[in-house]
This record gives sequence, structure tokens and C-alpha cells, in this order.
Amino acid sequence: MAKTKAMKAMKAWALKPFSAKEKAPWKAAVQSVRKELKVRKREHPALFMLGATGKHLYEAVQEEYKKAGKKNWTLKKFTKKESAPWKAAVASAKKLLHKKSRVHPALFMLSVVGKELYDATQALYTQKPTRTTMKAMKAMKAMKAMKAMK
Repeated sequence: MAKTKAMKAMKAWALKPFSAKEKAPWKAAVQSVRKELKVRKREHPALFMLGATGKHLYEAVQEEYKKAGKKNWTLKKFTKKESAPWKAAVASAKKLLHKKSRVHPALFMLSVVGKELYDATQALYTQKPTRTTMKAMKAMKAMKAMKAMK
């Protein structure tokens, strides 16, 4: 049985190491959040840094949409069911943070979350697609073919 392009792509998916030019904006972004963190004493500096990073990413993506000529968009308020796994993930990272003393707890928490997101997405790409996924992919391909015929 011949492998599909999607299956081949899943095996080859991995992040390449970033070049110095690609790393520079990320380093600057983390530095700017660290400056925000140090402006005043925070009760939970690691959580603040994680939240500030998320807000900056959200605003940067909104700006990219505006540049692309898309309408301004905002996220709807998440339901409890949608936000529960995220709260559990942050609580897990916080637990890791408190297991032992860290030199830079806020940076540690940010890196733990980044690594966990990377690992979770990598796992999605490396797992074999289920039969229902394959059926859905075939249905999408058939719909595209029908649209192309029109």
C-alpha cells in the first residue's frame, strides 16, 4: 500500500534549529517581558511572565491579521470545558517549578510551557492517523475534486 503525502509529512515533521537571525526577535521578546516583570514586585512572577507572553503573542497575531487586510478579530470568552485543560497544564508547570529552587523561575516556567507545547504538537504529527481521520481526508479530497470540476 502506497503511503500518502500526509503520512510521509508526519514522519518528517520536526523543528529545525533556529538561525541567529530567527532567534533574535524571540530573545528580544523575552527580554521585554523580563523588563515588564522587574518593573515592580509581583506576587507570582512566573505566572505573570507566562500571561504577559501570551498577551503579547495575541496582540502580535492580531497585528499580522490587520497587515494582511483581514478584519480585526477578537477571541470569544472560553468556556469552562475549553479552558480546563489549559488551567491543568499551567498548574502542572507550576508544580514542576516548585519542586526545587530555580535561579530564574519565570524563565523556567516559560520554557517548560514552550517545551510541552512543542512535545504535544510533535506527538500529534508522529501518531498514525485513525481510520476516521483517513476517511475524512478522503472525503475532503473528493469534495475538492467535485469543486474543481464545476
